Amino acid sequence: MILKELYLYPDLVEYEKGTVHSFRDQSRSICNYLERHLKKIKFNTDGFTRVCFVGKSKPSPEGFVNSSNVLVVEIPFDEEQYKTLERNQLNTFFSKLLSVGIECCKKNYDIPGYELLEWLEDFNESGCVNKWIFKTKTIKELGVKCILKCNLTVEAFYLNLNVVKGKEVIFSHEILSTEPDEIVFVPMFKDVSLVGDCIVVSDKYSDPIYSISVNELNL
Repeated sequence: MILKELYLYPDLVEYEKGTVHSFRDQSRSICNYLERHLKKIKFNTDGFTRVCFVGKSKPSPEGFVNSSNVLVVEIPFDEEQYKTLERNQLNTFFSKLLSVGIECCKKNYDIPGYELLEWLEDFNESGCVNKWIFKTKTIKELGVKCILKCNLTVEAFYLNLNVVKGKEVIFSHEILSTEPDEIVFVPMFKDVSLVGDCIVVSDKYSDPIYSISVNELNL
């Protein structure tokens, strides 16, 4: 099996729903960053496609793989400390928890531990920025290139549309913002194309989510 997903959140039973929900959303940026790197190496595992690092007040030292092919690894979690953190302290907190979890995994399971820790370090050194280009598409009829750029933070997901002619960005606009949760934002955009006299961004169902008239671009 290929390891594709990483999740970090407090135990669903031990902690109240509000704490679990906010923590899980806030930690998606750092986990998504690691997942995008994981995708490149296609790491084979022994029976699991996802690792869930679950915060508990009294974690078990042993992980386990459940019937859904998920490796569950419990790690120490201090709820009171978490509640005192400012926004700019969250990723450092999450990074430390993930480091503990990865080290714990390495003892009993074959995972790309060295690489994960290295990517964590890169993430921290970048200022905890998780930005990527989702799609670049040339519109030959207009002689422009359309770029969909993503930015995932602890607070939200943002999608930006850039239109480039030659080396000049002639249009740049944030066209979507959602909760920082892939279940929410992934289906909401898929393609960009020329429809009539408009550049249109569409979702996974081919429904338009944003359009701009060619006349507005001043080509």
